[in-house]
Amino acid sequence: MTDRLDLLDYYTLLGLEPTATSDDVRRAFHAFALKFHPDNHMDGDAAKLARATQIFRRGAEAYRVLLDPQTRARYDAGLREGKLRLQAGEGDARRSRGSGTRQKLNRKAHTFFRKAEQAMKRQDWSGAKLSLKIALQHDPGNALVEAKLAEVQAAIDAKKKR
Repeated sequence: MTDRLDLLDYYTLLGLEPTATSDDVRRAFHAFALKFHPDNHMDGDAAKLARATQIFRRGAEAYRVLLDPQTRARYDAGLREGKLRLQAGEGDARRSRGSGTRQKLNRKAHTFFRKAEQAMKRQDWSGAKLSLKIALQHDPGNALVEAKLAEVQAAIDAKKKR
C-alpha cells in the first residue's frame, strides 16, 4: 500500500500554488508547522507522534526546496517530469556546501547532540540514540545528526550480535 504522503508534491503538501512567492512559502510553512510539529504531538500516542514527525520532515524538506530559487527551479523541472521529490543530495544549497553535510545545528538540537556525544563516551547507546532522535525533532533532516544516529545504531546492532 502506498503512503499518501508519497503522492503529494511539495506545493500540495504546503497548500501552495506553483506561483507562490518566498513570503508565501514562509507563511504556508509556518501554518504547516503549527499543525504538524512533533512538539505539538508529544502528549499523543507514539504512532501519532511518529506520523507527525514524518509529515513534518517532509514539510521541512518542501520548505527548504521551495525557498531556494535554484533548488526550486530544479524541483519544478523534475515535477514537470512527474518527480514529486528531489532525490537525496539534489538541490538543498545548505547541504551542498563544503563536505556535503550541514554542520550547523540549531540551539535546541545542539543541546541534545551534545548529550548524545556524552552518552556515547559512556557507551550508553540507548541514551545516545534517544538524544539524537530528539535532536532530529528540533532540526529535521540535519545530515550531521542523521549520520551520528546511524553510527549509534550500528553500535547497538554490533552489541546485539555479541
